[in-house]
Amino acid sequence: MPSHRLNNVPIAMFFATHFYFSSYHLASNMVLRKVSTSYQTGIRRTILFVWVVVVFSYFTAFMETLSISSFPYYRFEDQDIAYTVGSAFYGIYFLVSFPGFFVFDEDIDTQSAPKISVWQTFLDSCGHGMIILTLLDFVRLQLDIPLIVGA
Repeated sequence: MPSHRLNNVPIAMFFATHFYFSSYHLASNMVLRKVSTSYQTGIRRTILFVWVVVVFSYFTAFMETLSISSFPYYRFEDQDIAYTVGSAFYGIYFLVSFPGFFVFDEDIDTQSAPKISVWQTFLDSCGHGMIILTLLDFVRLQLDIPLIVGA
């Protein structure tokens, strides 16, 4: 993709990111809504909900990693590690964002539901971002991977 780049990523890809992440989260909302509306409230539904979030997070990360590998501007030194460990690491983003995004339209049809403002959405998004960064760093520390900033 010949274009201007930022951090060696074509600038157009930053705009495309919105569309595919919206699609991921739309699909996750549909699946999670099905779980929430098809089963009675209880521990089994909660376990199923968590299981679906974990599996769909890894599946989404794996499929994006697999599909992006055919894009000529991306390459992986070790494809097996990228597909397995890299997808699991990337899936951490979705572990937090799928349930977080699901809450945005929770109880939207009821009169008693509190209205979620743009400010509250912003604050929740910042909180989700911090949870993701903390989980990523925790996993990095558990795997004993050094943090190297810059080259």
